[in-house]
Amino acid sequence: MTEHGPDSVTFAMIAEAAGVSVSSVSRVLAGRGDLKRQTREKVLEAARALGYNRSSALRGRPATLDQRLIELVLGSFDDAWTSAVVAGTRQAAFRLGFDLVLTLERDDPSDDWPARVAMRKPSGVILGIIRPTHSQLDELRGLRIPIVLLDPRSDPEGELASVGTTDWQGGYDAGEHLAQSGALSFIVVTGVPAYRFGRAREEGFRAALAELAPEASIRRVESQWTNAAPTTALVRALKESALPVGVFAGNDEMALSVYAAVQRLDLAIPADVRIVGFNDEPRAVAATPPLTSVRQPLREMAGRAVELVRELREHQDDQFERVEIPSRLIIRRSSNRD
Repeated sequence: MTEHGPDSVTFAMIAEAAGVSVSSVSRVLAGRGDLKRQTREKVLEAARALGYNRSSALRGRPATLDQRLIELVLGSFDDAWTSAVVAGTRQAAFRLGFDLVLTLERDDPSDDWPARVAMRKPSGVILGIIRPTHSQLDELRGLRIPIVLLDPRSDPEGELASVGTTDWQGGYDAGEHLAQSGALSFIVVTGVPAYRFGRAREEGFRAALAELAPEASIRRVESQWTNAAPTTALVRALKESALPVGVFAGNDEMALSVYAAVQRLDLAIPADVRIVGFNDEPRAVAATPPLTSVRQPLREMAGRAVELVRELREHQDDQFERVEIPSRLIIRRSSNRD
């Protein structure tokens, strides 16, 4: 008779009994063959002695949840952000031996997408740039599966893993670059609603200007995150700013709306207006002139989210993790005065 039931046996207990690392236990019990036979035998013997039964319990979870299926929940399927995320998730899932299911968060308050997730009984769920309600999160937590937030719109609540980018640093890099470009005044175009990442980008931008151009004026213009257009406020801000003016937009969509406003005013980029966006979508390169943008490493972020699902799935007693993958400023003609 064993001292522990199968539901109480953890990888850490098996590792201690076998005299190996937790990661070695994980690889053996996942069926990976990249370890010495002696190590595999030690792990399997320790697991048997402790009463571990993978077929009936994985960290206290029913076997029906052990089908190596990851659910990716998104708010839309038709933009550059989603395309990059799906590509990164798919590549990582394939590499790690998971199947991938895409679920759309419908624009309907009565849509119960967590119920659809529950019906499929995935091994884990990745929530991509959506804002789940408290009740939706509670429903997902009830499944006792890993939950990872990808580029969350608000600060994660409780013990939830998340993957994002260095939004504050990206905004700072944009501000530093524009200040050094010789701009005499500045405009920040920020998104509505004021999501977590938008606030961080603006704060980083302002911090850079506070250090490098403390006397310069900064005008703030609000814009929609999607379907951005050259608003009256944006046109007015450009008219009233000392030229050349440096403009930082919270995403590339907003930055391209600045292009339209500049054209309307018969100004020139970058001679009169120097523009930096955020995300570095494919259309940033295609813009005329090509758009300087802070690159958000979406594929890498999505791949890391899949890896977190696997890690949390195999080590339920691990603490949640909040990962930030560095952004990078990609300088192109839109902000380069030379």
